[in-house]
Amino acid sequence: MNRICYSSEVYGLAIEDISSLPDSQIKPSDLPEDDVIMLIGKRRLWLNDIPVVPDSLLKGREIIEKAIAAGEKYIPVRIAFESRIKSYDIVSPIVRALRYKYTLFSSNIYHMRPQEIRDKKLERNLRTAENAYIFSNPKYQMSEEERHNTYEGLKKSMMQNGYDERFPLDIMLCRNMGIQDTLNQGHHRMSVAIECGLERVAVEFCAAGQAPKILHPLCHLISDLNMSIKHLISRLRSK
Repeated sequence: MNRICYSSEVYGLAIEDISSLPDSQIKPSDLPEDDVIMLIGKRRLWLNDIPVVPDSLLKGREIIEKAIAAGEKYIPVRIAFESRIKSYDIVSPIVRALRYKYTLFSSNIYHMRPQEIRDKKLERNLRTAENAYIFSNPKYQMSEEERHNTYEGLKKSMMQNGYDERFPLDIMLCRNMGIQDTLNQGHHRMSVAIECGLERVAVEFCAAGQAPKILHPLCHLISDLNMSIKHLISRLRSK
């Protein structure tokens, strides 16, 4: 068994999504103190070169049952994953091309409040109508009219039909500097969902590995600085 790593954040997930998970056969000896911990399984996003391993519940069945009895809609969940990157590998968790080589996704789709994602500052880019679909890669550049129409089209669709669960938001665990969870894909959908006042969106979790523990203090400092710079750039683009 690969080493078990944990998300930097605790997520308020729809209780019906968590209660349906089977109990995990894996029993880590160093579980965090969180009441409910879910272990994401293994699924390739585009390839079928490995068998799908279902998500499972590491801890918290009794807590979940009490929350259901109390009529709770969401429950705080820590997310665990099996690292596919070796504990001594300093480079792969922080280099995008290497990290994606190892990335696997949760087997299930989950539901949570979009505002919680924003409150946790997981967005690497804060998208608005003003800076929507501005990309540094010339291959994806769009005219101002195309950007406006695409953003407004997404907004209209979400207002009329709600969130399209065929396209869940992708949250990568320990993405930033191998230590901090971030929203990996879906920044425009996130912003539009909040603008439309949606109460919940579909999300999936993915992970590759985590930075070595000895580097965590340094990685936290760099991660915070990195996210602050990205948020500043997003605000400037919106003006």
